[in-house]
Amino acid sequence: MRVFIVFAAALLVVSALPSQDHWTLFKTKHEKSYENLDEEKVRFHIFQDNVQKINAHNALYEAGLETYTMAVNKFADLTPKEFENMLRHQNGPTIKKHLARHVQNLTAPDSIDWRTKNAVLEVKDQGKCGSCWAFSATGSIEGQNAIKNNQRVSLSEQQLIDCATEWSSGCIGGETVYAFQYASKNGLASAAEYPYEAKNNNCKENSGSVVKVKEAVAVDPTESALKEAVGTVGPISVTIYAGPLQFYKNGILETPDCFNDGYLLNHSVLVVGYGNEDGKKYWIVKNSWGAEWGDEGYFRLARDADQCGIALDPVYPILA
Repeated sequence: MRVFIVFAAALLVVSALPSQDHWTLFKTKHEKSYENLDEEKVRFHIFQDNVQKINAHNALYEAGLETYTMAVNKFADLTPKEFENMLRHQNGPTIKKHLARHVQNLTAPDSIDWRTKNAVLEVKDQGKCGSCWAFSATGSIEGQNAIKNNQRVSLSEQQLIDCATEWSSGCIGGETVYAFQYASKNGLASAAEYPYEAKNNNCKENSGSVVKVKEAVAVDPTESALKEAVGTVGPISVTIYAGPLQFYKNGILETPDCFNDGYLLNHSVLVVGYGNEDGKKYWIVKNSWGAEWGDEGYFRLARDADQCGIALDPVYPILA
């Protein structure tokens, strides 16, 4: 039966090639421009291939053979390799063994969504800057500031890009733990005071500080420890392998292609909750690719399923 369904999906793909009109709409919506006509032809063919892939996947979803849907988005003119090369988590000299360790001494609830508790701010868009590490860090600090201080203040990723340069490289890549270290020494300004520009700039010295970190805390690299931390502490910064997220739209992502390998971690995000849907356990994760990507900027990932390395590198801040 599965063979027949896959064959039917292939037929659907052949009959659903995107037209030039679809391409024009895509370019207009996502403000795409290319160096020359040859480059545009290459991008159009990549776009066609990706639309076929999306249609085939969604046909399998409708047949009950996939757990999540895909959709055309701003990454539809990129090959999978180009998409992964765009991701910019950067592993600096390891200091996590010197961090404070999260102590599991509380019982986590069966489910939690920190968005419903006013501990998660709006979805942001990192643009063409490899600054996922900064967005994950500010999201975790914003969460703690909301939970501990009842203050919902959007914090400055640009300050981290420009100033947290000891072990991170701005738009070229970085790591959340070094963002927390910077915020422990210097504090963080609001996004309103130090707005996002999606590029490396000179550090604006003496920027105002609305919040300061005391220390960073590492969570044991297991999904049970991550659940306890998310359930009792708040939103937690993690780093994942994000290859299969390129066209994610909704549902609970679970695929053998989302490798649980620490060497492949390439994108920092924020776990804001977890739950259970019809017996399927999942994580709720906030991304930094804008609210039009995925499920209004979020995705759900299968929990206790060794997906994407989600529990391999969790860390969170304690505020001063």
